[in-house]
Amino acid sequence: MASSSGGSYTIVDRISNQGSGRSLPLWGSGAVLGLASVAAMTTSTMEADAENTTPEKNPYSLKDLKPSGKLPDSITLYQYEVCPFCCKVKAFLDLHKLPYRVVEVDPLGKSELKWSEYKKVPVVLLDGSTQLNNSSSIISQLYLELKASEGPSSHTKTWSVFSSKNTNGSRGKFPDESMIREEWRRWVDEKFVRAITVNIYRTANESFQTFDYITTHGNFGWAQRQAARIVGATMMWSLSNRLKKKYGIEGDVRQALYALAEEWAQGLNGQPFMGGEAPSLADIEAFGVIRSITGTDTFHDLQHNTNISPWYERMMKEVGVSSRLSDPKEV
Repeated sequence: MASSSGGSYTIVDRISNQGSGRSLPLWGSGAVLGLASVAAMTTSTMEADAENTTPEKNPYSLKDLKPSGKLPDSITLYQYEVCPFCCKVKAFLDLHKLPYRVVEVDPLGKSELKWSEYKKVPVVLLDGSTQLNNSSSIISQLYLELKASEGPSSHTKTWSVFSSKNTNGSRGKFPDESMIREEWRRWVDEKFVRAITVNIYRTANESFQTFDYITTHGNFGWAQRQAARIVGATMMWSLSNRLKKKYGIEGDVRQALYALAEEWAQGLNGQPFMGGEAPSLADIEAFGVIRSITGTDTFHDLQHNTNISPWYERMMKEVGVSSRLSDPKEV
């Protein structure tokens, strides 16, 4: 299975590490559904893809990135609805009130990405032509575009598309490099996401709860949905100890998650956000990851048994309502 660094994932992710590695026939219908692949989906959902373990460029660094000089007229996000890395990108777009449309990718066929050589999500398409891959790279690039637009040359017709204010009366602020907080961005992908992964499969009940949520919100057919719920949930629960060992998580996994939440809360150093008075990129990404498990026991316990809740509530207010469009013509 893949390891984290940057943030994207694919359904079929070294299946041999997660089960039998075989695709099984479904109900004698003649259709072959990779049940192991479906089961692997949610594990991969909480991990970055293997090929990003040693990326050519650091997705958290802005040194090698250059803004295009023009904000896009349209943003399209190719995603799985409950993918935490996709939710990172959505949190960024929502906070900065950047209108975007979503294309939900079929987790098995991925026909929606047939135009792209890169088959993992999230993928962002700007103005129908410029492709950005990997959640952290996407956010870093869009951050630079917004930051560049703060200059005197930014008052163009294009900017009017993105001129909406957030709930505190202003667009995203860029006071200094603390907005980037690279070390905490790595922490989100390499520690926090992994601890959440193990927790959502901690018990049989939580594993079924997780698959119920994913199959309800994802792009599944009826047969795929039933296979994912029954076979997938059972498989991932049985593999939860293997995941725990893989990620080096010792002892009670819930307590390990609580410890990370407290590490985050203490890292605030009494400030509202990691970025000080305004959310940093790390704030946005951590928020997006947590929001991806809304409604689960893991989410509930995290909010009620750690000191992360006040920060999360502040982020909810900052992010406000979604800027997602139901129809691209609205852009």
